[in-house]
Amino acid sequence: MKIKFVVMSALVGATVSFAFNPALAASTGEPTSLAAFLRQGRQEQAVRPAKPAGNAAAPGRTSRKSVRPVGAGGALSPLIDRYAAAYGVSSALARAVVRHESNFQPHMRGRAGEIGLMQIKLSTARAMGYSGSTQGLYEPATNIRYGMKYLAMAQKLGGGGICGTILRYNAGHGATRMNPVSAQYCRAVKVYMRAF
Repeated sequence: MKIKFVVMSALVGATVSFAFNPALAASTGEPTSLAAFLRQGRQEQAVRPAKPAGNAAAPGRTSRKSVRPVGAGGALSPLIDRYAAAYGVSSALARAVVRHESNFQPHMRGRAGEIGLMQIKLSTARAMGYSGSTQGLYEPATNIRYGMKYLAMAQKLGGGGICGTILRYNAGHGATRMNPVSAQYCRAVKVYMRAF
């Protein structure tokens, strides 16, 4: 039983390592950087055929509208965009992270103490220079400011790639190996980014 577990763990580790190696991803045609991912999305939109009449998506496919929450951030969009620009994060990535973390709900609280729109922990915000209270992190501008600063650092540490950025945002700046939770998070962020 122990041997099966060790072998399976090694196989999963190898698969994850190969799947998220930029050199190997490039050979599959997948974009390896945020810029390439966004460029590919714009190109796909430009060549997409006209939609048939009606609102229904093709069977087995999700319409873009079902991914985007009402207003896609609504009144928070200018705030998200401002801090994203200030820290050099794409607006699409910033909105996708907020969408995934809190679905644009500023009063969300995570099981492990994550707070607000970007689900940032008080200790993480303090490491980013925040000196206020826990309650202060529920304020959208404060939460986005420190969460975006953390995301920008994750992006730099991740080499600008989407999954590397998400890994370091989700699992910590020191994370180096993709885990199943961060891999799923990355897939979701890519879907959200296409909607924004």
